[in-house]
Amino acid sequence: MRKSKLTRKQKEHIAAYLFILPSFLGIAVFYIVPYIICFIKSLYVGNSFVGIENYIQLFQNNTFLLALKNTGIFTVVAIPLLMVISFLIALFLNSFEKISSFFRSALLIPVVVPIASLICVWQLVFDDYGAINGLLNSLGINTVEFFNSEWSMVMIIFIYVWKYCGFCVILFTAGLANVPRSLYESARLDGARAYKLVTRITIPMITPTTFFVFLMELIYSFKIFREIFALFGDYPNTNVYFLQNFINNNYYNLNYPRLSSASIILSVFMIIMLLAFFVFERKHSFVE
Repeated sequence: MRKSKLTRKQKEHIAAYLFILPSFLGIAVFYIVPYIICFIKSLYVGNSFVGIENYIQLFQNNTFLLALKNTGIFTVVAIPLLMVISFLIALFLNSFEKISSFFRSALLIPVVVPIASLICVWQLVFDDYGAINGLLNSLGINTVEFFNSEWSMVMIIFIYVWKYCGFCVILFTAGLANVPRSLYESARLDGARAYKLVTRITIPMITPTTFFVFLMELIYSFKIFREIFALFGDYPNTNVYFLQNFINNNYYNLNYPRLSSASIILSVFMIIMLLAFFVFERKHSFVE
C-alpha cells in the first residue's frame, strides 16, 4: 500500500500546532490543573464534602461583601476613567506626525519603576503633612485624611490611573496609527466635523484595540493589591479593602475552603465579563 504523503498545507498546520503545544502545556499545568484543584477544595471542609456550603457562607460574610462592593466600585470608576483619559491623550498625540521614541519610553516609566519607589513618592504627596495637604492648609482649606477616610478610594483610583495611563496611551496610539488616512480625507471632503471623524471613523476602527485595553485593565483592576498593601498594610481601612486583600488574609489564616471559594467566584466573574465583552466586540467591531 502506498503511504499517503502530507501536503504542504498539512505540514504547516502540524508545525504550527507543535509550536503552540508548549504554551498549551504551560496553560494546562499552571492554570487549568490548579483551577480544578482549587474548585475541588472549595467543596470540602477538611476531609468532609460540603458541596456549595462554603459559597453560601461566603456570601453571608460581611467582610467578603465589603471587599466585593469596593472592588466593584473601583472597577466601574477606574477603568472608564483610565480609558477615556488615555484615549484623549492618544488622540492628541496622533495629531503629530512623529512621536519620539524617548517620549514613548517615558510613558512606560510608571509601569516599570518598582512599586516601593512609587509608594514613597505617593506617601509624600498624600500624607497628612504631604504636598496636597500642605497646599490645602496654605489656602485655608481643611486638610484631607487620605489614609483613613472615603478619600482613600479616590487616592487608589488616582494612583491606578496614573500608573497605567501611559501603557494604555501607547496601545491606543498603535491602534490609531492603523486607521487609514484616506477615510478621514474622504469624510472631510463630505464636510464631516472633527467630532464626527472621531465617533464615526476613529472609535469604530479601533474597537479591537479598545477591547484589548479594556481586557487588560479589567484583569489589572481585579488584581490590584501591591499598591494597597504597600500604603495600608495587611488590613487597610474599609474604603479600600478589596477582594485581593480578602483572599490574601484568608491565605495567611490558612482558611483554604474560604480562600478557594473566593478565588473561584472571582475567576468565574472575570470569565463571564470577558466573554460578554468578547461577544460585544465581535458584534460591534468594524467590518471592511
